[in-house]
Amino acid sequence: MKEFVKPRVVVSKCLGFESCRYNGQIISSDEVKEMRDQIDFITVCPESDIGLGVPRDPIRLVRDGEDKKLLQPNTGRDVTLEMKDFCANFLKEHWDVDGFILKGRSPSCGLKETKIYAAIDGPAPVDRCAGFFGDAVLKYQPKKAIETEGRLRNYQIRDHFLTKIYTFSSFRDVKKSKDIDKLKEFHDHNRLLLKSYDEEMYEKLCKVFEEDSGIYDIYEEILYELFNMAPECESKIKIMDELFAGLKSHVEEDEIDFFEASLEEYKEGNTSLNVPLSILYTWVLRAKDPELKNQTFFDPYPRELVRLEDVKTCVVRDYWNF
Repeated sequence: MKEFVKPRVVVSKCLGFESCRYNGQIISSDEVKEMRDQIDFITVCPESDIGLGVPRDPIRLVRDGEDKKLLQPNTGRDVTLEMKDFCANFLKEHWDVDGFILKGRSPSCGLKETKIYAAIDGPAPVDRCAGFFGDAVLKYQPKKAIETEGRLRNYQIRDHFLTKIYTFSSFRDVKKSKDIDKLKEFHDHNRLLLKSYDEEMYEKLCKVFEEDSGIYDIYEEILYELFNMAPECESKIKIMDELFAGLKSHVEEDEIDFFEASLEEYKEGNTSLNVPLSILYTWVLRAKDPELKNQTFFDPYPRELVRLEDVKTCVVRDYWNF
């Protein structure tokens, strides 16, 4: 069985870890629950961690000119500076992580969808923005995998998130060695996956090995940029077509017909990527090609995290706008 380096992911503590919400409750997230055995989670609750207590009077974001404050309407308390200090210290301490799963719409952890008010006693929100901790994450760790628990219910978003954190964790593990040969192995091992995301950026990664110094740092910067957006459906199909062309000699006519039908089903959104991909992988095994067999394109993250109901196809760019 393929071994993966466990990603290190910061997660809101209320998402199944501790009853720390303002009302003393805990939130059940199937997505987080499914990941608990496969990921090293670092829990955080910015509100309770700055001493607001559980349960506590709710806090809200309040517009302050071009800036914002974090206020507690029932008490009039201003916890803006306390929260800013906490965010800076926490992210400094936990800099070397692969991603974040934060509680959506929270005044501390929300990502661009949290209500903000014109005044501490304002009856209705005037806009939406990121919470204080979420804002700090987006500012200081923008290239890491960052999502709210609600968005991870979407197959495409979850698939992209999982692919990112497992690729980043593998790279993080390799980077510790500072061994260029190990980086080349990582690059070769992820060749098809990287090309499926962005072929132009992949070519840039290939050229990094021509540099005289700073290879790991340059490679890391381009790698994070490459994974900034999920790949288009067409780019994955292009990779599969290339594989198909090279494996044709190992398959029968009816197998080819079956594969082409499954690929068409994928294009139309009637089946998942895993169907044509699994067919291709059986042909790779039949061809006994060790280089292809170990490509992360086939298994970018543990199969335990693949859902049977994940029957989706091409990425719609609107999914990536918070």
